[in-house]
Amino acid sequence: MSTTTRKTTTRKTIPVKKTAPKPPAKKTTAPATASAESMAHNVGRLEYLDPATLVIDPFNHRKQRDGADTTRPDADLIASVEAVGVLTPVLVRPQADGTTYGVVWGQRRRNAALIAAEHAAKAGRPVRLLPCLIRDDLAGADDAALVASMIENKHRAAAHVRDDLDALEQLALMDISDHRRAEHGRALGYSTAEVKAANRAAKLTDEDLRNALGREFDLVEAADAADVGDLPDAYERLTRAKERDTAEGTGRGHWAHALQELKDAKAHRERRDAVEAELDAAGITRVRHFRDWSQTTARPLQDLRTELGSPISVEGHRASCSGHAAAVDPDDLSVVHLCASWREKAHRLANPDTGTADPGEAERRAAEADKRRHTIACNKAVRAARTVRQDFIRDDLGKRKDISDAMRVYVLDTITGAGDTFGRYAHKRRTELTAQFLAVPDPNADTGWRRVASPFRKLIQRGAKAKWWRPLLAMVAAAVEHEVMTDHVWRGPNDEAREWLRLLAAEGYTLSEIEQTITAEPAD
Repeated sequence: MSTTTRKTTTRKTIPVKKTAPKPPAKKTTAPATASAESMAHNVGRLEYLDPATLVIDPFNHRKQRDGADTTRPDADLIASVEAVGVLTPVLVRPQADGTTYGVVWGQRRRNAALIAAEHAAKAGRPVRLLPCLIRDDLAGADDAALVASMIENKHRAAAHVRDDLDALEQLALMDISDHRRAEHGRALGYSTAEVKAANRAAKLTDEDLRNALGREFDLVEAADAADVGDLPDAYERLTRAKERDTAEGTGRGHWAHALQELKDAKAHRERRDAVEAELDAAGITRVRHFRDWSQTTARPLQDLRTELGSPISVEGHRASCSGHAAAVDPDDLSVVHLCASWREKAHRLANPDTGTADPGEAERRAAEADKRRHTIACNKAVRAARTVRQDFIRDDLGKRKDISDAMRVYVLDTITGAGDTFGRYAHKRRTELTAQFLAVPDPNADTGWRRVASPFRKLIQRGAKAKWWRPLLAMVAAAVEHEVMTDHVWRGPNDEAREWLRLLAAEGYTLSEIEQTITAEPAD
């Protein structure tokens, strides 16, 4: 930052009542002193000065240091100064040259004002002057200036984060325009999304706040993390996602995928807890679930028979056998009813040949179990990515001003081409996903089997002519999402899915891990 004196006669300033500043008092042989009484009172005069004309007083307490330069304003302070200017005056005193003023305290505010002035000058905007409390009585009183600077810095305590949250909550609830609320948020160093997330963030425990802010999460991310923070490694996974977003400059793409996977995992755990609670309420003993029951004393009822060879029903076994128990499959949450001590209860295996500890049979069952787990995991990953991807499509359609050439070609080719993706979709006449992408109610939501013939005609009629492509893009996107991007899209090479995902990635969408696998070229 340069401290070169600039001419301000050609610049616009904020409309303030301003008198010409008195020239600094020249240093005399008998330097002035400042008594403790004068320092304790608000003496001096308030004037608005060009920050570029000010220098840093040599006895300012804050110094520029390589390790931790506390004189450098952070992004939040700069944003605040650019939005509303400096509200708290800085303290200045006459310098030895008799022509300039030096900043005794308020160095960071002055430096932020310099940066804001440079940005404004480049953009051709008015430059705000800096409110200054001029202390002529400190001229030559170096000791008093140093003490004043130390007192201002030493006893300043940062506001507690909860003070900020309380203020943001109030701001979010005020009856003001979104534009004005956004301006206030920027002045405070918070994004519009953070202001909206204040209510959620205010509910966090102090531990959650420390954990999130220590990882440099903003308030939106802190609230998101707290929603899933009780899952193992949740904060670590989100931290890695944020680091990838920062490194790639992709906004919150990786964060969105990681968060959705964690939300799904939490919902899965809650459904599992509900299933287990239902078994407990029914008085059914719960045991651990095993992939291979052949090495345990328990067996699923479907593998057992009575002494006479008859199948064993769940109801009959529960009523007649004290060994009745159940296990919850951790993958699909299905309930496996079993006998915990089938040999003691004189049950028989339905197929004794597969009930032995045959190594080949054990390997086959293990391979089938692994394949099943892999299928379930991939299906879950595809569903999680679908949620994030469709949110991206909706948001992108809402803010997009024009259609890219690549997307235009894709839309028209899909509608007019010989492929059956759009044909199958048109036959089914689904409208819920198209309506979701257009951010409007589904015209067929409550019509039953009677479908609206022209569901989006009114929207098209009142829409801007320049955005004729928007409903077409929404409809094609819905067609592809319905017909191509199914749960099993990961199973094999799929040219349609590969093209669609690559196109979205070119539009700014961040591919999840499973989607990157789908877009990879198939092996020869």
